[in-house]
Amino acid sequence: MPRRLVDTLLGCAGAPLLRHSDHMDHHRTIPSMYHRRLLLIAAVMTLVVLVLGAQLARLTVVEGAQRLERAEERLHRRSLLPTFRGSILDRAGRRLAVDRPGYALALRYEVITDQWAISQARHQAIRRLGRSTWYEMSPEQRERAIHDRRPAWSAKTRRLYQEICRLGEISQPELERRLDAIRGEVQSLAAAVWQRQRASELARYGGDDESFAFRPGKIREQMEAHVVLPNLSDEVAFAFRALANDLPGMFEVREARRREYPWSAADVRLDRSSLPRPLQSSQPLVVHVEGVADHILGSVRVVQAEDVERRPFRNPQTGEVDLGGYRSVDDRAGAFGLERVFEDHLRGVRGEIRRRVDVEGERRTQPRPGDDLNTTLDIVLQARLQAILSHEFGLTVVQPFHRNEKLPAGWPLNSAAVILEIETGEVLALVSMPTRAMADDLGKDRLRLENPWVNRAIEAVYPPGSIIKPLVLTAAVTEGVHRLDQTIECTGHYFPGRDDIARCWIYREKWGFATHGPLPAEDAVARSCNIFFYTLADRLGIERISRWYRRFGLGSVLHVGLEQVCTEPNDAGEPRTVRIGEAGGTVPDADEIAEIRRAGREAFDTIILGIGQGPITWTPLQAANAYATIARGGVVRDATLLVDDPRGTRPKRCGDLSLDPRAVQAALEGLRRSVMEHYGTGHHIRYADHSTEPIFNAKGVTIWGKTGTAQAPPLDLNGDHEIAPDEEGFDHAWFVGLVGPNDTRRPMFAIAVIVEYGGSGGRVAGPIANQIIHALQHEGYLPAVEFTQVRRSR
Repeated sequence: MPRRLVDTLLGCAGAPLLRHSDHMDHHRTIPSMYHRRLLLIAAVMTLVVLVLGAQLARLTVVEGAQRLERAEERLHRRSLLPTFRGSILDRAGRRLAVDRPGYALALRYEVITDQWAISQARHQAIRRLGRSTWYEMSPEQRERAIHDRRPAWSAKTRRLYQEICRLGEISQPELERRLDAIRGEVQSLAAAVWQRQRASELARYGGDDESFAFRPGKIREQMEAHVVLPNLSDEVAFAFRALANDLPGMFEVREARRREYPWSAADVRLDRSSLPRPLQSSQPLVVHVEGVADHILGSVRVVQAEDVERRPFRNPQTGEVDLGGYRSVDDRAGAFGLERVFEDHLRGVRGEIRRRVDVEGERRTQPRPGDDLNTTLDIVLQARLQAILSHEFGLTVVQPFHRNEKLPAGWPLNSAAVILEIETGEVLALVSMPTRAMADDLGKDRLRLENPWVNRAIEAVYPPGSIIKPLVLTAAVTEGVHRLDQTIECTGHYFPGRDDIARCWIYREKWGFATHGPLPAEDAVARSCNIFFYTLADRLGIERISRWYRRFGLGSVLHVGLEQVCTEPNDAGEPRTVRIGEAGGTVPDADEIAEIRRAGREAFDTIILGIGQGPITWTPLQAANAYATIARGGVVRDATLLVDDPRGTRPKRCGDLSLDPRAVQAALEGLRRSVMEHYGTGHHIRYADHSTEPIFNAKGVTIWGKTGTAQAPPLDLNGDHEIAPDEEGFDHAWFVGLVGPNDTRRPMFAIAVIVEYGGSGGRVAGPIANQIIHALQHEGYLPAVEFTQVRRSR
């Protein structure tokens, strides 16, 4: 038997005996090379087990919850369920803005970043060369193989972009802007996610921050398709689906929603028998109107960076998903008007379906649609007023009987009109012409002059002119500075020895420097005597008359529902708070009054405030609102466009001005005489042949009203920014009044009309107000003479 084997057996079975044997070699007590190897293997195995055990403990105990969460996340597939915006409705429940089913085009993120062409070229090279050959190639050879095949795939991307621009009717720069927005949002989100993951891993494993190795993986947004063309028509969607056969895997056509405005266009049939004689016709006129109420309703637009920043779909810091948040261009937001002001109210919240890939079943979160917004508008009445203010109807273009000495016959005039229900303060109609929709038909020069983006009814401010006089009368009598049993004599000019300033409107050479003589309050309103109201303003003083104007609502917005506070940079680039959507007008405050006194203008500025000139402006809405306040006897119930304001905290004015009831009756009687008595300034039109015709011819109603002619700023007709003499000296034409049934003789509606650069309030704005009263009759708000149907344009 070999000795090594014997030694081994003896070492295992009888080692104690051998240690006492005289023949035992001393070196046999030291393990053999074989034993040493066994011990080394055992030690290594023990170490490996310990390392694996530690790693297992770290993965299961220390990081178990987090890794389980990540694994669970990868097992889930999320798909979003679309929501839809709430509708905007008028007072009769007609839908003015509504979401309809539609389609959207979404591009894979790889296509957007141009990685798709590289990926497709790589896959093609592997297929053509074979996988074994591909892995034997050097990196340079692989790069060259990809480079040779990439142009064909890039051509497909270019073709897709061309089709997107053609079918989607957008320009190449606009497409690039949308793609850049998607790239920027996803890259920013990925950077934030990776930074958070890196910091988490660094905290667990330790190490140097600079040398720490971190491998970022793709985030969900880098593996999704992103919408570049929302709101596709059926025809365009079908065209893209056909294109998918030639360009597979690059995009998808999704179901989506599109915003529609069913009353944006209408055909209105107008009776012309009640027009001023030169425009009368026995044949009605059908007027096609575009952009009905578009200044009010607004529109939606592709989301912008400010929307995503305000409410992101995925929080870049925490990664949490807000199903109501904004997703790059894969979303829409209100651009202006009610759509913008009530964006959070109208906007819905998406739903979600989460499926597990390892088991059957899903978890569904139902979408929540946006809430509806109910307005006080009557859209049919709104469309009718827009037709009345259209150039086709003839009242808002310069006519020979206007006697406009500054503008030629046929010149188009911009305008606005408001109708309020006195009892409630609700706005029935609020029209600004031209509408925003009409901008596309205006040339560059007309756009500059007409500025269709401004809502003239509530955003543009104008000097009131004579329509302010009933407010001055009620304030003066209530303050006790004038008694109604007193008269004030019209002397033609207010300041003794100065017959060139502060004159009455009839104190002119063409009228033989006539005066009104002594006047009671009612006739002073009817005849619009300047001297009478200079006197009342002087007695009130500049502080008190300014304070009364504010009490009537001037100098601050009425909060009808279109106002919005936002931040924008000033000239120095610093942020400032501005209000858009509604203007408050101007009334002298304490600082301005102090400046007026320092400049020595107090006497003059005070009295001209009494006739609506000087440092005072207001909007047509404020004018109608102030007259409605007088009609209610001083009860403040400011105008509103909303049945219920969802914001709930709108700072509405309330209370009572405590007007002297006798002052209210005197003001109303003066307004009635102004339009119903032959000597009133708003009663008739005088033609060139000296014949006259009543301005108001609606039957069955009582009208209280005041015409006004207010100084207008220069009109830059040439667009050279230099004002020539013939571009100055213009006047705006005003009419503000009340109307109600004859049987009650109680005012029910307040009306305001402004015609920019129209000249005479009586000859220009008055006939428009007359047609508005006919419109109220036609729509059943006043005793009806005839009902004319307005039908929606198809």
